[in-house]
Amino acid sequence: MAEMHDHALLLRRIPYGDTSFICHFLTEHNGRVSLMARGARRPKSAFRASLESLHALEIVWRSGRSGMGTLTDVQRGPAYLNLSESMHGLELLAIASRLFQEGDPHGFEELVTSLHKLADRQQQGLLVAVWHLLDSAGWLGDLSHCWQCGSSDEQAMYWKQAQLLCSSCGGGMPVSVGLRKSIVTVLSGQQVRFSIADTNAWRDMIRQVLMRHDIRLTDSFKSERL
Repeated sequence: MAEMHDHALLLRRIPYGDTSFICHFLTEHNGRVSLMARGARRPKSAFRASLESLHALEIVWRSGRSGMGTLTDVQRGPAYLNLSESMHGLELLAIASRLFQEGDPHGFEELVTSLHKLADRQQQGLLVAVWHLLDSAGWLGDLSHCWQCGSSDEQAMYWKQAQLLCSSCGGGMPVSVGLRKSIVTVLSGQQVRFSIADTNAWRDMIRQVLMRHDIRLTDSFKSERL
């Protein structure tokens, strides 16, 4: 069986038997793959120090004849985040693990971009990163119009059941023009100063999306305030 090589991010690793892991990776060219890392839990395993989340990985594996493939080599590169950002990075991995399933051809570039957005910003970094990830997965729409009827409204719109709605389509939590423009601006890479109220409103918008799609809320989205 021919070996396959790819850049990867480790989403999760699950103990299997006494000595192995089942590893879920997002890869650059092969989407999400699940591989058996045989013996990876042994103290002297060559995999032990390399199978780390939030690092750039180079993996090699052999496809299974009728099931899961086998990891044959992994080289760990630099970390995407500083240690102080690692908890939020793990939250991104948990969300990505639900967004991108086995066989999906994409996810790697979307997650890498979100990690970079998290690393680049001191404030609202997690919100920017998660919003980008959800948008890349197709769960969000354009903030310039109602997602139900498509009408544009320069006045306040509303957020209800994880959708942006105009006043004709239903009420909900008000989403001002200023907040919508600020979200678009900060996602483009520019610096924006959010008020506490706008930060919490944006957090609540994301929380509703995660809940609607049955993604377990992380600590940052369970609390009433970030």
